[in-house]
Amino acid sequence: MIKYILTTESGSDLSQEIIDRYNIKVIPMHVTMENQTYPDGSFDVQKVFDYYERTGNLPKTSGTSPQDNTDVFRQIFTEYPDAYIIHIGYSAVTTVSFNAANIAAQEFKNIHLVDSKHVSIGAAAIVKATAQFIEDNPGTTPEAIIAYVEDIRERTHMVFLPKTLQYLKAGGRVSNLAFYGANLLKIHPSIILENGYLVSGGKYRGSFNNCFKKMVNAFFESYNIDPETVLVVGAPGVEDIQKEMISDLLREKGIQKVTWMEAGSVISSHGGPGAIGITGIERTAD
Repeated sequence: MIKYILTTESGSDLSQEIIDRYNIKVIPMHVTMENQTYPDGSFDVQKVFDYYERTGNLPKTSGTSPQDNTDVFRQIFTEYPDAYIIHIGYSAVTTVSFNAANIAAQEFKNIHLVDSKHVSIGAAAIVKATAQFIEDNPGTTPEAIIAYVEDIRERTHMVFLPKTLQYLKAGGRVSNLAFYGANLLKIHPSIILENGYLVSGGKYRGSFNNCFKKMVNAFFESYNIDPETVLVVGAPGVEDIQKEMISDLLREKGIQKVTWMEAGSVISSHGGPGAIGITGIERTAD
């Protein structure tokens, strides 16, 4: 029976519970503030917001390097010489990470790569589901696993709501006119994944909490989401009362256990403090 080890980048924002549960190996992406570059996950995400408030500049995020991937692959094969690695990459159109993993994989045998076409908890949902698929199908093949990922990535949907557009504006993703207009009219645009890219989704008007409720309702009205696949992510700044609101809202959708993820520094550099997102995998038609 083949031993499979899943790898992915830190930008998938997997919780430590899921990492430990499925023995997933995480390859760090990078964040640069001033002249110092840090491995993603090696510092408190609040540091990203403090840096922006102090300097007016967003941290620069970057993908993994070939060496980052080589180090993790080598460590895995040292511990599990006969293992097969299935690398589920962060959206390849947004970062060099997937290419870096592909370069590193040339040094080894038994590494299979597949693009998740997602970021943050969208990628996390795919990794988690794939880990469970392998556990449920111990005699599976690498080809079957890749086919599984290629199927569910098309049925995985993610949307998140920034509490402020300041970070998207600073990153050039929102124009000055849209920024000031949204503030004036109390409009909160959501962000979705489209062809691997983060793009503007629906626009909601009112308080942030009411806009989030509208966004979640629209999410579940648009897709027949499997409740077992739902994950929620929050950046630092999400209040406890908001978490309670989310739990109540999702219970109304038939989701009894809310799996909460903490947003890492990569997605938080775009979404800003207090941003909240949700993801899930759509059921098949049959």
